[in-house]
Amino acid sequence: TILAAFAGVVVAALFGVFGQRPVETAASAQAATLTVSAPTRLRSNLVYQGRVTVAAHRRLEHATLVLADGWTEMTSINTIAPAAAEEESRDGKLALDYGAVPAGERLVVYLQLQVNPTNVSHRSQDVTLLDGERVVASVSRSVTVFP
Repeated sequence: TILAAFAGVVVAALFGVFGQRPVETAASAQAATLTVSAPTRLRSNLVYQGRVTVAAHRRLEHATLVLADGWTEMTSINTIAPAAAEEESRDGKLALDYGAVPAGERLVVYLQLQVNPTNVSHRSQDVTLLDGERVVASVSRSVTVFP
């Protein structure tokens, strides 16, 4: 029975049950479309990529991405490219300010991340797009980290 359980885990892993397959989530608003692509199931110590795309339908004066704690808690951020003009913490969430995004333009942000070895959890991986202090669009998603 131990061998059968092990075989079951191996088969589940082969079908991507334990992570790394990116899932795309989007929210569209009058001012912009926000699209997030990243795995929603991860394994401890996994290096992975997230991509956030802002397609501006009208000019955004102060495009700011606010990332929920599922992006940062017990996760090492290796790189965020392009780098934000300003970074800050907003109520424990990472806020990345990219300044103006002209109408018709796209801002694509790549996050290179690594799950810390002791991280086993289920957290929010929401992303909110602000223009200054006004919410433009928000994507609601979660991430599950397996041992």
